[in-house]
Amino acid sequence: MRNLVTGLVGLTGPAASADSSTESGPNETEETTVGGHTGNWEDVDGALVDPTGDVERVSAETPFGEATAESIIVSYLQGSTDPIFVIDAEGNFTHSNAECRDLFGRVPGELLEKNLFDLDEADNSVMKEVLETEESIQNLEGVVEVDGETIYVSRTFFPLFDADGELTGAIEINRNVSERVEAVNRQETLEQYQAYQQEVVESFQGWMDRLSDGDFTIDPTVPEPEGDSEEVQEAYDRFSTMAADLSTAVDAIHDALAEVRHNSAQLSEISDTLVDAAEETSSATVEIDRASRAVDSKTSEQAEQAAVAEENVSNLSAAIEEITANAGTIEQRASEASDRTDQGATDAETALERMAESMSASEETVTKIQTLQERMGTIGEMAELVGDIADQTNLLAVNANIEAARADGTGDRFAVVAQEIKRLADESKETAEGISSDLEGIQSDVADTVETVERSNSTIETSAEAVDGIVDHIDEIDDAVRETDQGIQNIARAAEDQAADAQAVQDIVTDLSERSAEIDDRMDAVSTNIDQQTETIDRMAEISESIDEMAAEMETRLDRFDLETAGSGPDSAAP
Repeated sequence: MRNLVTGLVGLTGPAASADSSTESGPNETEETTVGGHTGNWEDVDGALVDPTGDVERVSAETPFGEATAESIIVSYLQGSTDPIFVIDAEGNFTHSNAECRDLFGRVPGELLEKNLFDLDEADNSVMKEVLETEESIQNLEGVVEVDGETIYVSRTFFPLFDADGELTGAIEINRNVSERVEAVNRQETLEQYQAYQQEVVESFQGWMDRLSDGDFTIDPTVPEPEGDSEEVQEAYDRFSTMAADLSTAVDAIHDALAEVRHNSAQLSEISDTLVDAAEETSSATVEIDRASRAVDSKTSEQAEQAAVAEENVSNLSAAIEEITANAGTIEQRASEASDRTDQGATDAETALERMAESMSASEETVTKIQTLQERMGTIGEMAELVGDIADQTNLLAVNANIEAARADGTGDRFAVVAQEIKRLADESKETAEGISSDLEGIQSDVADTVETVERSNSTIETSAEAVDGIVDHIDEIDDAVRETDQGIQNIARAAEDQAADAQAVQDIVTDLSERSAEIDDRMDAVSTNIDQQTETIDRMAEISESIDEMAAEMETRLDRFDLETAGSGPDSAAP
């Protein structure tokens, strides 16, 4: 711009005043004023250059003729597309072009008698500096406020001088660089946006890397931008929303993982407890199964024994019935013998053998069988006694026959009686021998029945005294027959009682057998249930071990996650 000032003054200098023009040759130095100072055009390699070296005077002759500095300035204002205005040394407006008025929103005549320093559209202190220093200022970036609109301009100032070098004013050129500035601003904003975006993206990337490593202690807070552009601020708002959403998600996952960790620990404890309980239950089940099998074995054995006892009792009942029948026969024969001894009572007294019997009662129902055995022994002895009596009776009959023979003919009737007594004695002996034979079979059956019970034998002592004399023998025979009849009746009653007892025992044994069978069936069912329960417990143990392994694996995986933050523990979210 200083070139422009020098050019304007230099070009118009010779024509500005007729008194200042002189003729000179092309190779001579012409005195002129440049920039308010008097100078000479110097010939530099055939070219005329002002003393500053900025302006070259190509033609030695002035091409502007009578043109003045104002006319040249006006021409410049008219031809320039930049907003330009001119002021005098006091700051009063002297010229402005249409572009200047458009820029500042003025109309022709509005700047008349207006002073630049009374306006506030721009920073006018720069123009004051130019007027004071008489130095130009070029390409000063600034803004102009017009009707609330900010316009970016590149301002150039240079002073104007007259031919004497005195300051006469100044020119200000305002080039509208809003598009360029806005482009630059946009570029800067873009760079700020990109830099800020990169910073935030790196922050997000760091958070995601920590999350991928299991660190849930991150604090996703977006850094505030350094720039204040609208675009960057909007980006900050968007990123802040994303960070808030991420923080919410991280908190939710953190709480969920903490709860899962807590539940995993509880699950591990529960599974351990369940495994221990399953092992204890399994052990107890094994013991129960062992006991139930033992009970089942004992029950089966008891059932078998009950069946054997039932069979033996049944055999005993049959034997007792046979004894009862034989006792009836003996009773009938004894009655006949008694009747016959009554007929000979006047002739002879019957020898009676005293028989004593002692029997012990059973303590319990089962011991009745033992009592029966004892009674069978007594019956056997009684049968032997009957046999002895029969032998004695037979002996008495022989003695009677001898005495009858001695008595000659007077003893015929006595001999007949003795002969009859002998016959009855023989029959009694045969009956007693049959009873003895039956008793041996009964005692054999009773011995089979009472193999596991105590045996006791009661001994019945019998004594008999024979008296001398035929009368005494006959009386003893009568007493013996009567006593035999009474004994047989007692045997019959005892047999009936034993039959009833045997039936009761048989009923008890039958009930015991049925109960044993029922218990055996139930124990089989218990054993089956125990087997099923054992399988279930084993399955529970397997499931518990699987749960324990899963819990351990879950805890191992959860250990990868860092859930501890300031003021909270790893289980802070646990209920």
